[in-house]
Amino acid sequence: MNFQTALSLVSLSGASLLTVSCLTVGTQFPAKVTWIKSDKTTKDEIEKAFGPPFRVGYDSGYRTYSYGYYKYSAFSESQTKDLTIRFNENGTVSSYTFSSSFPEDK
Repeated sequence: MNFQTALSLVSLSGASLLTVSCLTVGTQFPAKVTWIKSDKTTKDEIEKAFGPPFRVGYDSGYRTYSYGYYKYSAFSESQTKDLTIRFNENGTVSSYTFSSSFPEDK
């Protein structure tokens, strides 16, 4: 193996390491959630504002939508953002929780 080939392989390996050292999961969504009101905001309004949920499920019998956005990095602190919305039987919001470690959301 000559020097040029070895240098190319080292460069390619370094670029590959940088590419896989960061991982993003989920879809970015707005952090502004104070407009969501219990017993008033509807499931349709939530879907219009945030899009389809990342996960759906149940919490204490309430239908839930979960939105998540996660940025993991091998070289810096990971950042995460979660929104979980619980719905009443009539399709309005029962309650919600929001948490974020993104600096712009603090």
